[in-house]
Amino acid sequence: MHHCVTLFSIFLLIASSWTDKHQVTASSPSVLYVWSGQDSSVSNAADFVAVIDFDEMSPTYGHILKTVSIVSNTANGIKQVGHEPHHSAISADGRYYITGGLLSFRSQKKEVFVWKITKNIAEGPKFLYALDAPGACPDEFLPIGGPEFDVTMMCNEQAASPGNMVRINAKNRTAISILKNISAFIDFNPHGVGRLSNGSIFVSDFIEPISLGGTDPSQILFRNTVRHILPDGTLERTFQLQFPTTLGSSSGIGRGIGLIALQPIPGDPLGRSFVNGASVNNMYLIGPGMPKPILAIDFSQVNKYQQRISTGLLSIFPDGTRLLTTVQMRYVVLVNITRPEQPNILRVFDFCSDQALKHVTIGIPGSLKKTTFAAFCTQNNNIVGSHYIVHPKDENRFIVINYFLKFGLAQFSGTRTVHAFKFNKDFTNFEYDHKFNPNFQFDSSPIKKQRLTFHSLQAYPHHAQCLKGKKYKHSLRDYII
Repeated sequence: MHHCVTLFSIFLLIASSWTDKHQVTASSPSVLYVWSGQDSSVSNAADFVAVIDFDEMSPTYGHILKTVSIVSNTANGIKQVGHEPHHSAISADGRYYITGGLLSFRSQKKEVFVWKITKNIAEGPKFLYALDAPGACPDEFLPIGGPEFDVTMMCNEQAASPGNMVRINAKNRTAISILKNISAFIDFNPHGVGRLSNGSIFVSDFIEPISLGGTDPSQILFRNTVRHILPDGTLERTFQLQFPTTLGSSSGIGRGIGLIALQPIPGDPLGRSFVNGASVNNMYLIGPGMPKPILAIDFSQVNKYQQRISTGLLSIFPDGTRLLTTVQMRYVVLVNITRPEQPNILRVFDFCSDQALKHVTIGIPGSLKKTTFAAFCTQNNNIVGSHYIVHPKDENRFIVINYFLKFGLAQFSGTRTVHAFKFNKDFTNFEYDHKFNPNFQFDSSPIKKQRLTFHSLQAYPHHAQCLKGKKYKHSLRDYII
């Protein structure tokens, strides 16, 4: 007995010493807002924002805490479901969350949704109103200061060219075109957008959406242009990239490159940006002072230089040294971009074959059946839908969403899942985070509390934003029962 007391006393002494040195550690509780659609077959289906616990210290880490749905309002031109939830953003002043419905225009409904970020971020955003912005097919929302966003409207109301560039003021509830002489914008279907230090913007053209409505994939019309637009909305220059026509140099789907994503390189003295192709798996380097874009890297090398359709967005670190992207709707790629002219790949993760997923069970969308990533890939042309990727600021984790689009000839719904990855200390490698799982819950025993998952909601998540709450304090005694 005396021996036990002595050990306990020693433990208390050690604990006291540890507490004196490490009395307080800071941690920021955080959540993800994931803009998601829901299958129309679900009773009272609604497009919604899923609130996911992103605090690694929380017992509910990686779980959906709640959902906040769009509610039908016919008088105000708002429908409840079928918007094809697409991109989202947080305003620079942190007050507003904004989301877009890519296909809302097809039912002649408003397509931009503005939400208020409440003090308790875990409660989710509060819906404020919807906007009908000039053009249609809202895509990228770029926060530019205060409550304002620049938005790429990828098409007009006929799903064709020209699209538009719109400035939204979430506080004033206004949406106006920022372009001068829109007739000068030929074959204009903007998707990616980046703002330079002088206030000018680069915009990449992706695809004419109406071309997805046919029956012949060879007639899909991808775009090959990047525009430099001055702060006053004047088109300063159009860069025309060359679409390769030799056999095997593109995916073989449609015509054109399809410049789906564009991101400026932070701190680059030449104001350069990277732009990603879709039908051609190239990433190009472009800048206002360059005579023409240059090929920076061919991402098809991750698949033995086999070109396949790719929908990779870009996420560049604030210090301009690393870039993340998804390739061919299955690969996650980390790139060293300290030399922008010669990027080099540091790590490739393959949802179809990585050993980290060998024993991971997933649900088949719209079914109670289970499968694995490898089996899903075998049955779905090696496509899991990897599209959206983001590395939240000041985080050692990043998020990948496996869903792109299910419309017309673009049938790429994938596994409809959200995943987290963790970097090593020097950001040269990463690993899959098995603890993070808002997607499935297969343990249905009576003692196991059932929770919301994207699978149980029959949802298709598309875009995520990370929000951090106020820092809280914890000490050793919090872990002693």
